[in-house]
Amino acid sequence: MIFIVQQIILIICLSISFDYVIGEPPNSIHPVVWYGKIINFFTTKIKKNKKSKLSEKLYGSLLALSLTSTIGILGYLLIIKSVYSIGWIGFSLISVFILKSMFSIKSMDIHIKDIIKDIEIKDIEKARIDLSKIVSRDTKNLYEVNILSACIECIAESFVDGILSPLFYYGLLNIPGALIFRMVNTLDSMIGYKDQYNINIGWMSAKMDTIMNFIPSRISIFFLVLATALLNQDWKNAILICKRDRKKTESPNAGIPMSTIAGALKIQVEKIDHYKLGEKYDEISLEKCQFALKITKVATILFVILYLIPITIILNNIQWWSLFFGY
Repeated sequence: MIFIVQQIILIICLSISFDYVIGEPPNSIHPVVWYGKIINFFTTKIKKNKKSKLSEKLYGSLLALSLTSTIGILGYLLIIKSVYSIGWIGFSLISVFILKSMFSIKSMDIHIKDIIKDIEIKDIEKARIDLSKIVSRDTKNLYEVNILSACIECIAESFVDGILSPLFYYGLLNIPGALIFRMVNTLDSMIGYKDQYNINIGWMSAKMDTIMNFIPSRISIFFLVLATALLNQDWKNAILICKRDRKKTESPNAGIPMSTIAGALKIQVEKIDHYKLGEKYDEISLEKCQFALKITKVATILFVILYLIPITIILNNIQWWSLFFGY
């Protein structure tokens, strides 16, 4: 039905507009905040009693699989129920709220600009504290260049797991797809680490996040390079550095957008004692950090126009949405 695809496109446009204008919903009603509370509740229960490494890995795997499957089923039931009980208008309003909660454009923008402001007034200690809110690395001893590097890395990585991936899965599976991805990503961000506490319980969460970000991270190259070209930056160097450095990070996905943006900006980003991506053609600066934000914003618009809306129309033409909504 043409009407269904029109509704889905409208939901996409309204969700992105909502993000740009208003930003994140209050924590009290934010689905991802509730994800975190649920994950914390169950992980605390699992960790409460000492278990063997194998059993902890098993419980952690069951946790990840059960939470993602449950949220997917609930998401599907929600959209079907809302369509048939409160109509398409009610369905659209619920979908706009949920979809907006699954991705974040403005929030990253605010965090980065706060750090830039700290550096502009030479308050490095405040910049370190603000940076610690968006990265997992130790920020206590970082200097200005390291802080700006971390910001650019975070912008690049968040473009994939904070924007591209949830919208990618929404385009394929509607609200259940976005809900499932965000649950997997939240699990990974909370317990998907290799420290002694999380290495076993978060093993499955980390694997699932890697798998779900595999395709989005790789198609991100196209949109980042195209955005780079449209902004008159060095798109050829973006491709060159991505080809050369994308595998230098521990994550098989994170190095792709980070190396692409490093190449586009003609800088070298570094996580001390872990990796260096790019070449020092130019120095890292506040302007480079601000331009990284601009690249990802343009790339997001391109992704919506060139992937998200077309895939919605294509799936409609093969009767996917009619089947999905029970028509």
